[in-house]
Amino acid sequence: MIWIVDEIETKPGMGEAFLNAYMADYAPGNEARGLTLVHKMVEPAMWLDDAPNRLLLIWQADHAGSVWAAKHQARGDESVYRWWNETAPQFILSRKRGTYAPAEALEALAHV
Repeated sequence: MIWIVDEIETKPGMGEAFLNAYMADYAPGNEARGLTLVHKMVEPAMWLDDAPNRLLLIWQADHAGSVWAAKHQARGDESVYRWWNETAPQFILSRKRGTYAPAEALEALAHV
């Protein structure tokens, strides 16, 4: 398994609105590209009105090839560009994305 983690810091009071928009407007495309959303985590464990929330949105892919296929499809999708460059900035202060694999699988993944 490979995991793609979106770490989002929302603008104060925008955490819940961001998650709702992400699930309605962005997540379906990722699912269509073969990824599965396995976790939606929020810190702190409540929606804040006067401070940022931090969200971890964790996607799962079956193997490295499916990650590359999803990334390739997303690069050619104008709606992905619009989401992260036009829609998401209304809600977020920052975003980081990481792609992770189990440490014990790294040797095998190096031969993809």
